[in-house]
Amino acid sequence: MKPIIGLTMYDFDKKMDINNVYLTSIEQAGGIPICIPNATAENVEALLAIVDGLVLIGGADIDPLIFNEEPHPNIGSVVRKRDDSDLLLMNEAFKRQIPILGICRGQQIMNIAFGGTIIQDIPSQVENIVQHKQPSKRGELAHTVDVKTQRFKEIFGEASFRVNTFHHQSVGKLGKGLVTSAVAKDGIIEGIEHESHPYCVAVQWHPEELAPNGDVYAQRLFRSFINACKK
Repeated sequence: MKPIIGLTMYDFDKKMDINNVYLTSIEQAGGIPICIPNATAENVEALLAIVDGLVLIGGADIDPLIFNEEPHPNIGSVVRKRDDSDLLLMNEAFKRQIPILGICRGQQIMNIAFGGTIIQDIPSQVENIVQHKQPSKRGELAHTVDVKTQRFKEIFGEASFRVNTFHHQSVGKLGKGLVTSAVAKDGIIEGIEHESHPYCVAVQWHPEELAPNGDVYAQRLFRSFINACKK
């Protein structure tokens, strides 16, 4: 049977809400996607009992008070209810050893779950040389990422490749047990993994925008995730 994959989402209509490319990418890789609205302490166990894998999707900025910082002047909109929901799902999925894939904001949620921090605004806080919020269409490729771990080399099959990019925030201090798996040329962390979990992986770019259009690296990521869910 095909694995059932839960995808986080908002519980209201929002421009950055879950969209068809996430669902298509999961289906294309061999999974059955279902949408998980905001979880609570009362229902998180029941929600994860019915899925074989969890995808933490992209979305709004994260409330910096969660990692003990005040809001930067350039921070965007935050939805604390979504933050709390994603962290509940992330922590429970990790406890159950369910495969987890984080995408963009999902990578940042994963980092915070293990005690890490977030760079709230890359352009004003980091001396970077790479454009991390491309003006071109979401399916276009932008900057290069360099792979740093064996797991990512096995997933992607290359030591370096191009990705799309739509973020002004990124992983700051790494959380406990996490490893930097990929970086941009300016050192911004583009991929992470947990050193002891069978499949707890995240990327800063948006492979769901690339996989449906035939990008081999994005497709390899989703296939590796679905294969882990089948186990």
